[in-house]
Amino acid sequence: MLENKRKFERFDLSVITQFKPINEVTRHSLGLTKNFSREGLSIETRDFNFTPDKYLNLEIKSPNGGTVVSLIGDVMWKRQGDNTSIAGVKLVYDDENLHNEALEKLSSYGNIPVEDVLNSKEVHDEIEAETAEMTEPVLSAEEIDMLSDENMGTGFLKEYIEDNACKVTFRLSEEAVKDAENVMIVGDFNDWDINATPMERLEDGGFQIILKLTPGREYKFRYLIDGDRWENDWHADMYIPNSFGWHDSLVIV
Repeated sequence: MLENKRKFERFDLSVITQFKPINEVTRHSLGLTKNFSREGLSIETRDFNFTPDKYLNLEIKSPNGGTVVSLIGDVMWKRQGDNTSIAGVKLVYDDENLHNEALEKLSSYGNIPVEDVLNSKEVHDEIEAETAEMTEPVLSAEEIDMLSDENMGTGFLKEYIEDNACKVTFRLSEEAVKDAENVMIVGDFNDWDINATPMERLEDGGFQIILKLTPGREYKFRYLIDGDRWENDWHADMYIPNSFGWHDSLVIV
């Protein structure tokens, strides 16, 4: 069965999207966004079963590394196959300026003039109803490899030790930091002091630090690259909206 839905013009875009249900303590899932519009975007994945009307935290990474767009989306429809899922996600905003700012970043990822996106007209589009099954694989072998490589990129490891503490290894890949001179980890554990906790450069070009944290707590944090660029951790336990209109990473120990 097909259903008619009025959609805005879609623009091609190929970026990795990290997502998880909002306010749930679960590991993130990874998917690919292949197109977007002024209203929303698509996500294709192998390891998540989308639920319509379920809100998601989204982190969309620049194909050139570095910047990340943090968003909240509402799953409007889905298609399910044997090994793959695709969903249409409507972006949710309380502030139009933040909406336009996010669209500007997404447009830059695809080298698309943001005016074309903001001024795009509504068009009729036919998509399969959410109960329909896909007959063709969504993700190619190359795209599956891309997601597998990304899943090994950044993140943190937790090691609980005897003295009621947890050693957490935080790590940013070379791709995330590009040619950065320095990276600071900034968060609840150092009172958000941007100069307190520098990370160590690794031989592979990434950065790493090990912190001893108290178990039974949640810590919000972000990475500050060269003093002017913020980066989230793509393997965070959760993402929490902050007062600046974006999100902080959360580690739960």
